[in-house]
Amino acid sequence: MPRAWLIPLCLLAAVACTPPTLPVGASAAPDTSSWPAPDAALSAASAAMSQLTSMREKFSSRTYRNDQMFLGADVERAYVAPDERYEHFEGRGPTDVVTGETVTLGTRFFKKVGADGPWQAQPATDNFVWPGDSFMFTGVQATSWVGVDQIDGRPARILLIRHEGDAQQRNAGWDFQTKLWIDPDTNYFLKRETRGTRQDPADPTTGKPLLQRYEATWTYMNHNASISITEPPGAVSQ
Repeated sequence: MPRAWLIPLCLLAAVACTPPTLPVGASAAPDTSSWPAPDAALSAASAAMSQLTSMREKFSSRTYRNDQMFLGADVERAYVAPDERYEHFEGRGPTDVVTGETVTLGTRFFKKVGADGPWQAQPATDNFVWPGDSFMFTGVQATSWVGVDQIDGRPARILLIRHEGDAQQRNAGWDFQTKLWIDPDTNYFLKRETRGTRQDPADPTTGKPLLQRYEATWTYMNHNASISITEPPGAVSQ
């Protein structure tokens, strides 16, 4: 039987530890003399994403404690501004796997656990707003261009961001590197990779330090596409 705590923990991790990484297979350094300055490009891309009316994304993350996987999440989402979201998720703890779906429609929230579980209607636990500040970065220490690539046939410039977590993002104490694949024509994010680490003090009982490591990838699709998110049929109120 899946543990009840795993679902909210997976969803929390998917939102809380947003950001970090170093490129895989990055191309040779491009001529960026005609490109906007990296910090200006980040501001413009964040602003463009913050004006979206709809989008789909795929998200995958793994969190490790001393190289042992502690939490994993694979999520497919659809968004419609200003307050609608659909999620299909698979969450993994050290011993458990939980799958399910959620639908948020303003102040209404619906959840289904497992492929065959019933939809349950519940009060929303937070005031969900999208895009809001989902695509803003805080604690930025440095930005730089690191290459070019293509995402699903679309040209992209790759921006590397070094940044720190904070209490507002629920990831204080983390150091991150994030790569963004940015469409130069629209300024939309096409992909994001983030890697992060956090070193905690040694456990007083064992004397062993705790090193946490976070790896996540977002793929962004269907920017401003026609997307409909509706109330699940037959949802039972709790």
